[in-house]
Amino acid sequence: MAGGEMAASPRSAREGGAYTHVYDREQLECDLARAGTRTASAPLRGWTVAVKDLIAVAGRPLRAGSRAREGAAPEPRDAPIVSELRRLGGVLVGTTTLHELAFGVTGVNHHAGTPVNPRAPDSVPGGSSSGSAVAVAEGSARIALGTDTGGSVRIPAALCGVVGFKPAYGSYPTAGVLALSPSLDHVGVLAASVADVGAVHAALRHGATTGARRPRIGLIKTDLEDAQPQVAAAVEALLALAARGGCAIVETTLSERELVMHTSTTIMFAEAAHVHREILADCPELLGDDVRERLAAGAAISADELAAARRARDGVCEATAQALEGVDCLLGPTVGMLPPPLSAAAERSVGLGLVANTRLANLTGIPSLSLPLPADGAMIGLQVMARSDQSALAAAAWLEALTRA
Repeated sequence: MAGGEMAASPRSAREGGAYTHVYDREQLECDLARAGTRTASAPLRGWTVAVKDLIAVAGRPLRAGSRAREGAAPEPRDAPIVSELRRLGGVLVGTTTLHELAFGVTGVNHHAGTPVNPRAPDSVPGGSSSGSAVAVAEGSARIALGTDTGGSVRIPAALCGVVGFKPAYGSYPTAGVLALSPSLDHVGVLAASVADVGAVHAALRHGATTGARRPRIGLIKTDLEDAQPQVAAAVEALLALAARGGCAIVETTLSERELVMHTSTTIMFAEAAHVHREILADCPELLGDDVRERLAAGAAISADELAAARRARDGVCEATAQALEGVDCLLGPTVGMLPPPLSAAAERSVGLGLVANTRLANLTGIPSLSLPLPADGAMIGLQVMARSDQSALAAAAWLEALTRA
């Protein structure tokens, strides 16, 4: 999809589309035409952009998919990352729906609307950046902004068959973004290819990204062993291609998943309860049941429990740094299951399964990218984690070339 071309018309989330607000078509075409007259110094000239309704867009109320924020006033200015994308030539298509307050991973939102997964219509789109993933997957936007606190860019990317990139903690500014868990929150980018993600990253960081590079791979064996057979088979097929292409592949040991899950849950839930303490105190009845229960659980976490989790986090970071020694990236399934059916979205096992492999990168702050794998129409993502944004993008670009050969 070149420049401002759109393969699909943007639709409201209440109609099964990706958006909470769509800019007027005439205005959008005018903006695209204006972008087309800019100089070549605008590297994203005419690129259509969707923005998760958790990130401030001037003139739009930031409702975050929640009834509790229905009365939010229009934002006075763009979040810095939105204004930067506009400066670089991007043209906003609209704001996208999400799992309420970004506090969930199925993408199901009974208030603001659940977007239909274009690649698996009877399955969840993934969350919390559901609308952003769907916008890219359906072609109504070339790129989309999302946020990722425990997998919220990479999970919907995997389930919708697009690329989702969560850079290293702090790479992209979170100013103007409604927080969930400030020490875990990241802004990320979704696109149809690693090349497009790399172009956005280069533009935002004001420098060229490293090209595709054959990586030394650390395989996360436990993530592969715990995956559903079709998911494991797709990852193993890719690894076989990589080995034939000259990649060195070694098995890697990481911190126990239970430790990562407990530590990240404690920090995330406690910080989220603090961020949204006024909603929880004043109008909890306006929240969806799942979000209300998570915030209440977070409010019950003691200061000692939170302090212990932060100490445990230091150990996980150290173990992950050791695992990355001698390799360029860590690989495994982004999500160990195929897209779950909408009918199973409320099951606790579904939520736990969706985040099982993604929480580590938020807890440690390392960059992580989900790359779609060919699997006879099934939506399967390969997770690429690395010590730097450049390493993650270079490895992902090389691996993507294998999938498209």
